[in-house]
Amino acid sequence: MRPLLLVGLVGALATVAPAQANRAPRPGVRTLDCRACHTAVRPTKQDPALLACPRLQIKGYHAVDEAPVTLTLGRTAGRYAPVTFAHRAHAHMAETAWGCSGCHHYDQAGPIQPCRACHSETRAREDLGKPDLQAAMHRQCLDCHRDWNAAAACATCHRPAGTPADTDAARRTARAPSPVAPTRIVYQTGAREGDLVTFFHAEHTGRFALACAACHQEQTCRTCHTARSAATADRSSLTRRAALGRTVAQAHERCSACHAVTGCTTCHAAQAATAARFDHARRTGWALNRFHAPLDCRQCHTAPGKFTAPSTDCESCHKGWQSRFDHRTAGLVLDDVHAGVECAGCHEDATFRARPVCGGCHTDKAWPAQKPGRPVGRAAPRE
Repeated sequence: MRPLLLVGLVGALATVAPAQANRAPRPGVRTLDCRACHTAVRPTKQDPALLACPRLQIKGYHAVDEAPVTLTLGRTAGRYAPVTFAHRAHAHMAETAWGCSGCHHYDQAGPIQPCRACHSETRAREDLGKPDLQAAMHRQCLDCHRDWNAAAACATCHRPAGTPADTDAARRTARAPSPVAPTRIVYQTGAREGDLVTFFHAEHTGRFALACAACHQEQTCRTCHTARSAATADRSSLTRRAALGRTVAQAHERCSACHAVTGCTTCHAAQAATAARFDHARRTGWALNRFHAPLDCRQCHTAPGKFTAPSTDCESCHKGWQSRFDHRTAGLVLDDVHAGVECAGCHEDATFRARPVCGGCHTDKAWPAQKPGRPVGRAAPRE
């Protein structure tokens, strides 16, 4: 009888196994094809054979400033009033980490779809593998908000229904303060000489108009956001110790894009610097004259993203300027003989910084003993 029992048991198992393999998925669970994410038919833990995530391959075609300033999220009926979401501000912050794909998933390269286009507005849904609309929005927000605000209370974003809307700004300032940017940051480095580096943060964000993403990449929210109130947070001057275990190239990576050709003493010193005023002559070796000193930096440094050295040839910015130039501006009215001479006849350098020369035409005259005209008061520069 024992052999017959074993044969019967094997037969029973043979009929049950295919039935389990072909069983229809339970309601609410989507049937997945492994090949949608894996290159191999049978991936293993040691060799998962993962395909590149489609989200990481998408490149957005929408500029951040195209984003709407605010969005209204949520329903009008319920315990809380709709949330006014600072969309453009968050889009700028997203540039420092995951970009638009952090929220917009796969459609950032094309028309932006509303969240409800993919996420059900009700919890009673067919696909339980995809969160409903309310859960999807909270999941997007809570990960970041808990990073700098452990409590992440509902009132941080939500205004209770029935309360005046004009109290919203004051409530947000108290519970979710804006980041307070420091004026300067003093880094203590491991350099043998000049171990202190003073980074004037306000100068780079103000004068140079650098965006946060130009320096801040792959950092947590608490790097800039703090749960302390902006009114009490003293971040005017911070002292930090440079991270250890990094190579020289890694330590200078964020700065070298703009300071590739400057010497070490430009940033490294034995004492922390206190003056935030930018000295163009000391920092770049080029002293600005009275005409260029009042200009905004971007009028000469036009390359996007970084301040590359512009050409020192006047013609690079002022096309055809020589035919329109009034020599009275330089404090000298040329006489009739020299008024028709090309500028290069006296100014051999293209930058007009060197003293004019007379030896090319005259053997008995020299600057400034003999001037080719009549000195006058300098005229104001023309617009």
